[in-house]
Amino acid sequence: MNIKNIAIVLTVLVVAIAAMLFMQKGNYVTQATEHYNKTTGNSFKGSSKIIEYVNSTAGTTKMLWALTCDAVQGAKTSQDMAKLEGKYFPATKGSNSISQKTRRFEPTAAYYIVTTFDKVDVDKKTDLKTLAGLKSIDVGALLGNATIAAAAVEEEEEEGEEEGEE
Repeated sequence: MNIKNIAIVLTVLVVAIAAMLFMQKGNYVTQATEHYNKTTGNSFKGSSKIIEYVNSTAGTTKMLWALTCDAVQGAKTSQDMAKLEGKYFPATKGSNSISQKTRRFEPTAAYYIVTTFDKVDVDKKTDLKTLAGLKSIDVGALLGNATIAAAAVEEEEEEGEEEGEE
């Protein structure tokens, strides 16, 4: 009789353990699925943001190169440059530096071009000063030399301040 009772108890224990394993297996699968969805979802969102940033940066660079090519082919004055800038980047405006005879256009902080002119023209009727005689376009920031281009701009600003003091 002892053997019979032990056999019954062991059978009940085996069945209970088997039922517990099947229930836990289902729980493990659910936990693993939730974890997988959570981690891959976050990775996908992060990757999507990176791809979106790269695409917008590539688009900005492409449009700045198109602006530069159009400027080299047809711009003569700072007003021509302003029209081209408005064509490619309607929401962004460039700025003239009459003392340095340059025009800086910066659609983003990392990408900009600096256009240098030969002379300053003054409209006698309106006293409006414009830059004329396109001399060069500095695209150092577009070529990956942002620190060199930034240093050159700082040097130009310092020279402009020194000229103003004299």
